[in-house]
Amino acid sequence: MSDKFYINKFGVKILKEGTKAFRIFSIETINLEFLLIYILFSESSKEDLNDKKGFLKVLYENNGDDTLIEFLESEKSDMIFSAKSYEKYFGQMAYTRITDNVLSYFKDILVEVIQAKPQILKSKEKVALDYIFSFNNMEDLIDDITEKNIEKLFYGSINDIKKFFSDRLGIQLFENEIAEKNFEQFIKQRNLIVHNRGIISKEFAKDFSNEYVTYNPGNILVFSYENLSDINGAMTNLIVDLDLKISEKFKLETIKLD
Repeated sequence: MSDKFYINKFGVKILKEGTKAFRIFSIETINLEFLLIYILFSESSKEDLNDKKGFLKVLYENNGDDTLIEFLESEKSDMIFSAKSYEKYFGQMAYTRITDNVLSYFKDILVEVIQAKPQILKSKEKVALDYIFSFNNMEDLIDDITEKNIEKLFYGSINDIKKFFSDRLGIQLFENEIAEKNFEQFIKQRNLIVHNRGIISKEFAKDFSNEYVTYNPGNILVFSYENLSDINGAMTNLIVDLDLKISEKFKLETIKLD
């Protein structure tokens, strides 16, 4: 077992000390995990269910339409209060939150690295003198250049991010082609949710169907609560390994993690 981290019963690496960027990432993953637990254990008892239905009936009575009241009086309305009923929608929302948390970590850790070693941004790009002299000190100038470069980088593709880490930091984001392919799918699934309501496209089906899983165009991406927890854990393991490599290479400040 590493002296830097331990592995819990779910196979997730728990880092003992990490960068500021990792701490923010970790808090987000923990909060999402707690939210998943909350939803799974929030099913109503029959008594609570009747109270909630009664509240809704009072709320919607005398609105000129008895259809909803009749529905609330039937057992079919139980589905309104079932976490399973919203798994498709919440699953997609939580999935995008996981991906955004990972991408935000990449941004945050790059800021820490550049603050520690500003020469990483060295390039032949020309900068106007009036831009340079608009800042009161060198630190503000570096911060602004850092922000502009990182924002530009993250408007690109994961290949641009991978190349930046490799060329400028000398850090490989992925251990092998399989890990890289899995991460590409991880990001493209997020894009389908954000830009296509989670509906699988022909391009996605062609790129990621294999002997183990077949994606059919027109189907909707669905993530169970358990699946989301597994994805959250897998991404944590990826970021733990990355944080250890980057903090050690660039001698970044680390903090103890509770």
